[in-house]
Amino acid sequence: MTTELVTKSLRDNRSSTIGWGLALVASVALQLAVYPTVRAAAVDFEQLLASYPEAFKAVFNVRQSPGSGVGYLQGEVFGFLAPLVLLGVTIGHAAKATAGEEHAHTMDLLLANPVSRTRLLLGKALGALTDLAIITVVFGAVLVVGSSISGLDVPVSDLLGAVLASAVVVLPFGALALLVGALSGRPGLAVAVPVGLALLTFLLNALTPLSESLKPWRVLSPFHHAAVNDALTGDPNWTGLAGLLVVTGLLVAGAVAAFERREVRS
Repeated sequence: MTTELVTKSLRDNRSSTIGWGLALVASVALQLAVYPTVRAAAVDFEQLLASYPEAFKAVFNVRQSPGSGVGYLQGEVFGFLAPLVLLGVTIGHAAKATAGEEHAHTMDLLLANPVSRTRLLLGKALGALTDLAIITVVFGAVLVVGSSISGLDVPVSDLLGAVLASAVVVLPFGALALLVGALSGRPGLAVAVPVGLALLTFLLNALTPLSESLKPWRVLSPFHHAAVNDALTGDPNWTGLAGLLVVTGLLVAGAVAAFERREVRS
Protein backbone atom coordinates (compact mmCIF):
# COMPACT_ATOMS: atom_id res chain seq x y z
CA MET A 1 0.00 0.00 0.00
CA THR A 2 2.92 2.36 0.65
CA THR A 3 3.91 2.15 -3.01
CA GLU A 4 0.37 3.04 -4.03
CA LEU A 5 0.39 6.05 -1.69
CA VAL A 6 3.68 7.29 -3.11
CA THR A 7 2.38 6.81 -6.65
CA LYS A 8 -0.81 8.69 -5.78
CA SER A 9 1.19 11.57 -4.32
CA LEU A 10 3.41 11.75 -7.39
CA ARG A 11 0.35 11.74 -9.63
CA ASP A 12 -1.50 14.37 -7.59
CA ASN A 13 1.54 16.66 -7.52
CA ARG A 14 2.69 15.99 -11.09
CA SER A 15 1.67 19.36 -12.51
CA SER A 16 3.23 21.25 -9.61
CA THR A 17 6.47 19.27 -9.82
CA ILE A 18 6.78 19.85 -13.55
CA GLY A 19 5.98 23.53 -13.18
CA TRP A 20 8.50 24.18 -10.39
CA GLY A 21 11.10 22.04 -12.16
CA LEU A 22 10.74 23.86 -15.47
CA ALA A 23 10.90 27.22 -13.69
CA LEU A 24 14.13 26.27 -11.96
CA VAL A 25 15.75 24.74 -15.05
CA ALA A 26 14.82 27.68 -17.27
CA SER A 27 16.00 30.24 -14.71
CA VAL A 28 19.31 28.48 -14.08
CA ALA A 29 19.92 28.03 -17.80
CA LEU A 30 19.25 31.72 -18.38
CA GLN A 31 21.58 32.77 -15.57
CA LEU A 32 24.36 30.55 -16.89
CA ALA A 33 23.89 31.84 -20.43
CA VAL A 34 24.40 35.40 -19.17
CA TYR A 35 27.57 34.60 -17.21
CA PRO A 36 30.11 35.09 -20.06
CA THR A 37 28.81 38.65 -20.48
CA VAL A 38 29.03 39.29 -16.73
CA ARG A 39 32.57 37.92 -16.60
CA ALA A 40 33.64 40.17 -19.48
CA ALA A 41 32.28 43.20 -17.64
CA ALA A 42 33.35 42.11 -14.16
CA VAL A 43 35.08 45.39 -13.32
CA ASP A 44 31.97 47.42 -14.14
CA PHE A 45 29.78 45.08 -12.09
CA GLU A 46 32.13 45.29 -9.12
CA GLN A 47 32.01 49.08 -9.20
CA LEU A 48 28.22 48.94 -9.36
CA LEU A 49 27.97 46.50 -6.46
CA ALA A 50 30.32 48.63 -4.39
CA SER A 51 27.66 51.34 -4.40
CA TYR A 52 24.96 49.02 -3.06
CA PRO A 53 24.10 48.94 0.69
CA GLU A 54 25.65 46.12 2.69
CA ALA A 55 22.19 44.91 3.70
CA PHE A 56 21.26 44.46 0.03
CA LYS A 57 24.40 42.47 -0.66
CA ALA A 58 23.84 40.33 2.44
CA VAL A 59 20.24 39.44 1.57
CA PHE A 60 21.11 38.56 -2.03
CA ASN A 61 24.22 36.64 -1.03
CA VAL A 62 26.72 38.86 -2.85
CA ARG A 63 29.98 37.86 -1.20
CA GLN A 64 32.51 37.45 -3.98
CA SER A 65 33.10 39.14 -7.31
CA PRO A 66 30.30 38.27 -9.77
CA GLY A 67 33.04 37.77 -12.32
CA SER A 68 34.14 34.57 -10.57
CA GLY A 69 32.17 31.38 -11.04
CA VAL A 70 31.61 30.90 -7.31
CA GLY A 71 30.61 34.51 -6.74
CA TYR A 72 28.18 34.43 -9.64
CA LEU A 73 26.50 31.22 -8.49
CA GLN A 74 26.26 32.46 -4.90
CA GLY A 75 24.45 35.58 -5.93
CA GLU A 76 22.38 34.43 -8.89
CA VAL A 77 21.51 30.80 -8.19
CA PHE A 78 22.06 29.71 -4.60
CA GLY A 79 21.39 33.04 -2.94
CA PHE A 80 17.67 33.21 -3.71
CA LEU A 81 16.54 31.26 -6.77
CA ALA A 82 17.30 27.68 -5.70
CA PRO A 83 16.04 28.05 -2.10
CA LEU A 84 12.79 29.63 -3.34
CA VAL A 85 11.97 26.82 -5.77
CA LEU A 86 13.01 23.96 -3.51
CA LEU A 87 11.12 25.45 -0.56
CA GLY A 88 8.05 25.92 -2.74
CA VAL A 89 8.05 22.31 -3.88
CA THR A 90 8.74 20.79 -0.47
CA ILE A 91 6.41 22.91 1.64
CA GLY A 92 3.60 22.83 -0.89
CA HIS A 93 3.62 19.08 -1.33
CA ALA A 94 4.12 18.32 2.36
CA ALA A 95 1.23 20.59 3.29
CA LYS A 96 -1.03 18.66 0.91
CA ALA A 97 0.07 15.27 2.25
CA THR A 98 -2.75 14.94 4.78
CA ALA A 99 -4.25 18.41 5.15
CA GLY A 100 -4.90 18.60 1.42
CA GLU A 101 -6.78 15.31 1.51
CA GLU A 102 -8.89 16.53 4.43
CA HIS A 103 -9.61 19.82 2.70
CA ALA A 104 -10.72 17.92 -0.42
CA HIS A 105 -12.84 15.54 1.72
CA THR A 106 -11.04 12.49 0.37
CA MET A 107 -9.29 11.40 3.56
CA ASP A 108 -12.07 9.01 4.54
CA LEU A 109 -11.60 7.16 1.24
CA LEU A 110 -7.90 6.70 1.96
CA LEU A 111 -8.50 5.56 5.53
CA ALA A 112 -11.07 3.04 4.31
CA ASN A 113 -8.16 1.07 2.84
CA PRO A 114 -6.27 -1.48 4.98
CA VAL A 115 -3.51 0.98 5.90
CA SER A 116 -2.62 2.59 9.22
CA ARG A 117 -2.51 6.34 9.65
CA THR A 118 1.24 6.12 10.21
CA ARG A 119 1.84 4.32 6.93
CA LEU A 120 -0.49 6.73 5.15
CA LEU A 121 1.36 9.80 6.40
CA LEU A 122 4.79 8.32 5.77
CA GLY A 123 3.79 7.19 2.30
CA LYS A 124 2.56 10.66 1.41
CA ALA A 125 5.68 12.21 2.94
CA LEU A 126 7.84 9.87 0.85
CA GLY A 127 5.99 11.03 -2.23
CA ALA A 128 6.79 14.67 -1.41
CA LEU A 129 10.42 13.71 -0.79
CA THR A 130 10.55 11.93 -4.14
CA ASP A 131 9.31 15.07 -5.90
CA LEU A 132 12.06 17.08 -4.20
CA ALA A 133 14.66 14.48 -5.19
CA ILE A 134 13.56 14.56 -8.84
CA ILE A 135 13.84 18.34 -9.07
CA THR A 136 17.15 18.33 -7.19
CA VAL A 137 18.68 15.78 -9.57
CA VAL A 138 17.51 17.73 -12.62
CA PHE A 139 18.78 20.97 -11.05
CA GLY A 140 22.18 19.40 -10.40
CA ALA A 141 22.44 17.99 -13.92
CA VAL A 142 21.55 21.32 -15.56
CA LEU A 143 23.98 23.17 -13.31
CA VAL A 144 26.88 20.80 -14.02
CA VAL A 145 26.35 20.78 -17.79
CA GLY A 146 25.58 24.49 -17.99
CA SER A 147 28.52 25.55 -15.85
CA SER A 148 30.88 23.58 -18.08
CA ILE A 149 29.50 25.25 -21.19
CA SER A 150 29.53 28.71 -19.62
CA GLY A 151 33.05 28.38 -18.26
CA LEU A 152 32.23 28.92 -14.60
CA ASP A 153 35.33 26.96 -13.59
CA VAL A 154 33.78 25.48 -10.43
CA PRO A 155 34.61 21.82 -9.60
CA VAL A 156 31.74 19.41 -10.16
CA SER A 157 32.08 18.07 -6.61
CA ASP A 158 31.57 21.58 -5.22
CA LEU A 159 28.55 22.17 -7.44
CA LEU A 160 26.94 18.92 -6.33
CA GLY A 161 27.78 19.64 -2.70
CA ALA A 162 25.99 22.99 -2.92
CA VAL A 163 23.00 21.38 -4.64
CA LEU A 164 22.81 18.73 -1.91
CA ALA A 165 23.02 21.35 0.84
CA SER A 166 20.28 23.37 -0.87
CA ALA A 167 18.00 20.32 -0.85
CA VAL A 168 18.75 19.31 2.74
CA VAL A 169 18.10 22.79 4.15
CA VAL A 170 14.47 22.72 2.96
CA LEU A 171 13.68 19.36 4.59
CA PRO A 172 12.95 20.72 8.10
CA PHE A 173 10.50 23.22 6.62
CA GLY A 174 8.77 20.46 4.68
CA ALA A 175 8.58 18.35 7.82
CA LEU A 176 7.12 21.33 9.69
CA ALA A 177 4.46 21.68 7.00
CA LEU A 178 3.69 18.00 7.48
CA LEU A 179 3.40 18.50 11.25
CA VAL A 180 1.18 21.58 11.04
CA GLY A 181 -1.03 19.84 8.50
CA ALA A 182 -1.32 16.77 10.71
CA LEU A 183 -2.19 18.93 13.72
CA SER A 184 -4.68 21.23 12.05
CA GLY A 185 -5.92 19.64 8.84
CA ARG A 186 -5.64 23.08 7.23
CA PRO A 187 -3.39 23.21 4.14
CA GLY A 188 -3.25 27.02 4.17
CA LEU A 189 -1.88 27.07 7.70
CA ALA A 190 0.49 24.21 6.87
CA VAL A 191 1.99 26.40 4.15
CA ALA A 192 1.96 29.72 6.00
CA VAL A 193 3.81 28.59 9.13
CA PRO A 194 6.90 27.05 7.46
CA VAL A 195 7.03 29.78 4.80
CA GLY A 196 7.03 32.46 7.49
CA LEU A 197 9.69 30.62 9.48
CA ALA A 198 11.80 30.07 6.36
CA LEU A 199 11.72 33.78 5.56
CA LEU A 200 12.59 34.74 9.13
CA THR A 201 15.50 32.32 9.44
CA PHE A 202 16.77 33.16 5.94
CA LEU A 203 16.95 36.84 6.85
CA LEU A 204 18.51 36.01 10.21
CA ASN A 205 21.31 34.11 8.52
CA ALA A 206 21.75 36.70 5.77
CA LEU A 207 21.88 39.72 8.07
CA THR A 208 24.07 38.18 10.77
CA PRO A 209 27.30 39.57 9.24
CA LEU A 210 25.88 43.07 9.65
CA SER A 211 25.02 42.87 13.33
CA GLU A 212 27.00 41.52 16.27
CA SER A 213 23.78 41.23 18.28
CA LEU A 214 22.36 38.74 15.77
CA LYS A 215 25.34 36.38 15.74
CA PRO A 216 24.35 34.37 18.85
CA TRP A 217 20.95 33.70 17.23
CA ARG A 218 22.17 32.41 13.88
CA VAL A 219 22.33 28.87 15.29
CA LEU A 220 18.53 28.93 15.05
CA SER A 221 18.69 29.21 11.26
CA PRO A 222 18.78 26.03 9.17
CA PHE A 223 20.44 28.09 6.44
CA HIS A 224 23.39 28.71 8.76
CA HIS A 225 23.86 24.98 9.36
CA ALA A 226 23.40 24.08 5.68
CA ALA A 227 26.26 26.46 4.76
CA VAL A 228 25.58 26.34 1.03
CA ASN A 229 28.26 28.95 0.35
CA ASP A 230 30.86 26.83 2.11
CA ALA A 231 29.80 23.76 0.14
CA LEU A 232 30.23 25.73 -3.07
CA THR A 233 33.82 26.49 -2.10
CA GLY A 234 34.62 22.86 -1.29
CA ASP A 235 34.02 22.92 2.47
CA PRO A 236 30.56 21.47 3.20
CA ASN A 237 29.31 21.43 6.77
CA TRP A 238 28.50 17.72 7.11
CA THR A 239 27.77 18.06 10.82
CA GLY A 240 25.27 20.82 10.18
CA LEU A 241 23.60 18.86 7.38
CA ALA A 242 23.35 15.78 9.60
CA GLY A 243 21.76 17.94 12.30
CA LEU A 244 19.13 19.16 9.84
CA LEU A 245 18.29 15.56 8.97
CA VAL A 246 17.84 14.77 12.66
CA VAL A 247 15.52 17.77 13.11
CA THR A 248 13.56 16.63 10.06
CA GLY A 249 13.16 13.16 11.52
CA LEU A 250 11.91 14.56 14.84
CA LEU A 251 9.34 16.76 13.12
CA VAL A 252 8.10 13.85 11.00
CA ALA A 253 7.80 11.73 14.16
CA GLY A 254 5.76 14.54 15.72
CA ALA A 255 3.54 14.62 12.64
CA VAL A 256 2.95 10.87 12.89
CA ALA A 257 1.99 11.15 16.56
CA ALA A 258 -0.33 14.10 15.91
CA PHE A 259 -2.03 12.44 12.95
CA GLU A 260 -2.59 9.22 14.88
CA ARG A 261 -4.37 11.00 17.74
CA ARG A 262 -6.36 13.72 16.07
CA GLU A 263 -9.94 13.26 14.91
CA VAL A 264 -9.69 13.58 11.15
CA ARG A 265 -12.41 15.42 9.22
CA SER A 266 -14.08 13.27 6.59
